[in-house]
Amino acid sequence: MNMMRIVAIPTEVANTVRSTLKAPTYGFPAHVEVAGDAAPCRHCLKTFVAGNDQRILFTYDRFAGVESLPQPGPVYIHADSCERYENETIFPEDLRNSPRTLEAYANGRKLIATEYIADGKYEYAIEKLFAHPDAAYIQVNSTTAGCFTFRIERRNDHSR
Repeated sequence: MNMMRIVAIPTEVANTVRSTLKAPTYGFPAHVEVAGDAAPCRHCLKTFVAGNDQRILFTYDRFAGVESLPQPGPVYIHADSCERYENETIFPEDLRNSPRTLEAYANGRKLIATEYIADGKYEYAIEKLFAHPDAAYIQVNSTTAGCFTFRIERRNDHSR
């Protein structure tokens, strides 16, 4: 049984940032650059090709649509259109070998547990975090940079 649902940033957010070059909610200017590293796009969850891909850096609230108390931070998306990550029940392969911090939250943005993964074995950690009865969702962040990557939600029984 797969209990997770991978949630990348919404396509509407990515398209608005691309067209306005402004951060959603905050209106801060977005920055376009050639990727200098293999950080992930928060929309398609694929890594950038350093020295080749154009990317946009902007401020994003990692709790948007989930909690009322914001926590904005920097994220990247491809400057050109890309398909939103669709494999909702599979951890993104492009990110499997990069260290990530998984934070389990109860509703009300209450942090209840954290797992640091560097060996690519995310499924066990996700299962362990969702074993907490109050864990409503998991925020996945870069362990090295600290920035938001994507969210994992529990799958509803009726969505299997």
